[in-house]
Amino acid sequence: MQNPEKHYIPGSNPEWGQELPEGMFNSLVNKNGRNWDNGYNFDEKDDDYGPEETTFDSLIDEVKFDPEAAKKAASEKMRSQETTKNHEYKLGVEISNLSPNDNFEQVAEALYLVDQYICPDFFQDEEKAKVFAKELFSDDPNALFSYEKTLVAKDEDGNILGILVFRDSNCTSWDTDAVRQRFEATGLELPEHFERANEGYMKKITDAELPEGAVELEFLGVRADYRSNGIGGRLMKAVMDRPEYTEAHLDVLDSHPGARKLYEKLGFQPQGEKFGNYPDGTEGVQHMVRKKQREYLN
Repeated sequence: MQNPEKHYIPGSNPEWGQELPEGMFNSLVNKNGRNWDNGYNFDEKDDDYGPEETTFDSLIDEVKFDPEAAKKAASEKMRSQETTKNHEYKLGVEISNLSPNDNFEQVAEALYLVDQYICPDFFQDEEKAKVFAKELFSDDPNALFSYEKTLVAKDEDGNILGILVFRDSNCTSWDTDAVRQRFEATGLELPEHFERANEGYMKKITDAELPEGAVELEFLGVRADYRSNGIGGRLMKAVMDRPEYTEAHLDVLDSHPGARKLYEKLGFQPQGEKFGNYPDGTEGVQHMVRKKQREYLN
């Protein structure tokens, strides 16, 4: 329930009698004033922002507690948790290797969302990506973007929801000339940053050595409408659980804190200092490693 005349701090004690001063705001509440945090109503004016976030020391007057809102908050939280927990099951998600017969427009959509640098450079735009995406993949099991080392998550209708491209110590060096020929054969103009994407990204990836028994997760993308359903985690675990791999490696951008939380939850730890990359060296990148527990290996 909303009270348009009052500004309340979420989670504060109703007996403290503290209300936000006129014109103040709190970043925990969205612009529509909707908040169901422990039953405390909080209203925020769209056009009246204070200079900084309000602290308890600056509060005055009263706080009112709404028991009905508290019950609704608990109910919605429980329902949300159950929905997230069961959504993968409802979607009927299955993990399999990418096939030449799959929908490459959906592959392109997932790949394009990997990060804000590599695939936009590699494809130039989403429409070109729908054509070029299929030209990336090879029957060579040791090539980067091989069908054998690319997993996809599909729903019951065969739609691709997410993709994971990985490599191991047997990966062959990136062949820019071969990719150029395949791209040119489509009849489309090469992407503006074709050389930078190939030489600056792909070749550096394949030239980086991996220890025996290690796998590196290179490109993980989930289509926008299917994120936050555990699909990325399932794709990663499908690779990491393979018995031939004893450790997994990946790089995460500073601008992807949500992805880093997922990786840490899956057991990845930072290794070495951050380095600059993508593409002018200003974006921080952290290398992370997950090693299988000894008892798991046995």
